[in-house]
Amino acid sequence: MKKATTKMVTMTMEGVRKRKIPKAELKTLKRLAAMPDEQIDTSDIPELTNFAGGVRGRFYRPLTQSVTIRLNAPDIEAARQLSKVKGMPYQTYIRGLLHEALVREAKLVPVRGRKA
Repeated sequence: MKKATTKMVTMTMEGVRKRKIPKAELKTLKRLAAMPDEQIDTSDIPELTNFAGGVRGRFYRPLTQSVTIRLNAPDIEAARQLSKVKGMPYQTYIRGLLHEALVREAKLVPVRGRKA
């Protein structure tokens, strides 16, 4: 039996995604994927039953951020009227307009640090 190594390897997520999986490991993963859950031996993994020290949402980052912006009243009213015609909430409509404008501008204006 092979002795377990204690060497720790640190890798970025990009490195994990790009790493080449050895054939032996790939074969083992395919075998495990085909096996029913009840047949997989998990006896060496202790069951976690006490969550007292756990922290919820520690690594969670929402995909969107909420900000407040000031808009002119006539612009808001126009967005409300146009969004009604399109059958959508006016804030969703404004968000879509802003996104489209940013994408269009990004194509025209070179952004610092961004490859064209």
